[in-house]
Amino acid sequence: MLSLIIDRVGNVNIFNVLEDNLPVEESHIQSTLDDDLILEYLSEVERLVHVSQSVLSKPNQILNVDILQDLKVLGETFYQQFFPTSIIEKLKNTNKLSIHFNIDPTLALVPWELLHDGNSFLSDKFRIGKTIRGGLHRSTHKENRKIKMLIIADPTEDLPHAQKEGEVLFSVLSQKVPNHLLELEFIGGKQVTKLKLLSLIKDKHIIHYSGHLHFSDDSLENGWLLSDGKVLKAREIKSTGIDTDLVFSNSCMSAKSAGKKLNTNILNQYAGAFLTAGIKTFVGTNWEILDNERTIDFTVRFYTYLFSDKSVGESLYLSKEFARRNYHANDLTWANYSLYGNPDFSMFAKERRNFHSAKILNPTAVLEFYPTPIATAYSRCSNLNKSKSIDKTNLINLIRLFESISQVVGMIVFSDHTSHAMNKSIPNNLDDAVTLRKWWELVYSCVWDFQKLKITSIFDTALPVLHEQKETIFKILAWLEIWEQGDINSEELESYQIIFQFFLENMLLEFAELERISILLVSENNNPHFYFKGIKPSYLYPASHGSREKILEQLSFHKSNLVLLHESRKMVIPFQTYFKEKKETGELELVFNGLIPFVLGAKQN
Repeated sequence: MLSLIIDRVGNVNIFNVLEDNLPVEESHIQSTLDDDLILEYLSEVERLVHVSQSVLSKPNQILNVDILQDLKVLGETFYQQFFPTSIIEKLKNTNKLSIHFNIDPTLALVPWELLHDGNSFLSDKFRIGKTIRGGLHRSTHKENRKIKMLIIADPTEDLPHAQKEGEVLFSVLSQKVPNHLLELEFIGGKQVTKLKLLSLIKDKHIIHYSGHLHFSDDSLENGWLLSDGKVLKAREIKSTGIDTDLVFSNSCMSAKSAGKKLNTNILNQYAGAFLTAGIKTFVGTNWEILDNERTIDFTVRFYTYLFSDKSVGESLYLSKEFARRNYHANDLTWANYSLYGNPDFSMFAKERRNFHSAKILNPTAVLEFYPTPIATAYSRCSNLNKSKSIDKTNLINLIRLFESISQVVGMIVFSDHTSHAMNKSIPNNLDDAVTLRKWWELVYSCVWDFQKLKITSIFDTALPVLHEQKETIFKILAWLEIWEQGDINSEELESYQIIFQFFLENMLLEFAELERISILLVSENNNPHFYFKGIKPSYLYPASHGSREKILEQLSFHKSNLVLLHESRKMVIPFQTYFKEKKETGELELVFNGLIPFVLGAKQN
């Protein structure tokens, strides 16, 4: 890690650099920068934030703005003015992944993540954390432990998105992290009293707060705004003897000072107050957050990365990277978050790492290597994530993705079941088509046959995953049945969408064996076969040269037919569905006639 220690005396900045806690040759490097330039930079960034929020709040209004470009120009100009040449060269040439800014209180408001070196924002290159001089930062205890997390949502009961955020976060983490590793507690609304909250927070490793903040000229009087105008203050939190590893405060200006001028007093920094109270790392926002699904999505992704054994800094870095890649170009959600504390801080001891249930899906693997129906459906979901759509289009595309997973996984199980001559009626035409629930019930009855008869399946390593995912699959089916009966309440739409997306991503991750099973149309001669793999199916030869002869021999029995191929197991079986040629393009596509498509609100009167 690169540590950059920055003091400020008058208008002079004094830099010292450490690499892995060791000083480099140069020290006490200086630059001169007046306060008015710092204030102007902060003011211009804030102006761009307001433009971004205005653009995103009026999706139908056409505005010719390039906020990202303006932000780059501002960041690069300030970067060149603030840093001396030797520091610029150090940042350009370092191979370190993390930067820890240890800064003078007068520089606390500078958004280091948004400085631009001419090629990229610093947040695109580094995992960034900052410590304000005078703050108290302790190392974590890495004993073998269960992580205890408290989610506090909308204590004042006037922020519906804050309540929704807490509920979605609780639901996703309950699903993704085993309960023997994470103990979750949720509290919201008027039940959040001062006395109860003080009793709950003192033994928690992680506290997530979504609500209003209270600012004061006295740091230790800063705190969380509760119902009836009451405030849980930093001094009260400190008196509990709190030893919390992480506080994530998703609220208005949680990482900013109360004033509009450069503040020389650490005690006016809200984050500093909590760090002084004994909290080790603090993630907060630089400006007011927007009440939309992007904020919730960003937050949930941060915790998903955190519980997949990423450090706090890396979790924030990856969440920002996802937001930059997937949200609208003018959406500055990624730029809003700052980390106070060591970016390499990790929550977990080595012996408790690598939580299987909390790994992160690689989108590229799905788009390039999963069967085409799944890859194509997933691509539509990814493209819509970049839009500003607030209608049901996103949810409908997630439903289509679930249908594609159901079709492919189900037909693999059905085809394998048929290849072993086990007598079961498999739906594969329009007359015998079944609902999604009936389809999955049949899938699980086939899986039970494999286990009961101790038969090895082409999908063998995925069969245990089907058992692990059963509760989630039937929860989704129950949702679909509710949605089929009538319209979805608009207030519930975003929550459903975010949770549904995480369920499906986790499902695709657990069904990673889909990468190794190919669906292909066998050629009539020695030409390449047509592989329904990825979003661009194509003609290919079997990839594994070591087993090619055996595979080619098996394929010779299935000319002009669809098959499943598992190259590593050297297995080939008939695939019990159809293909057709698209009239408009001439491309081939798979057809699943055994499943009735879901229609949102189909049973409305």
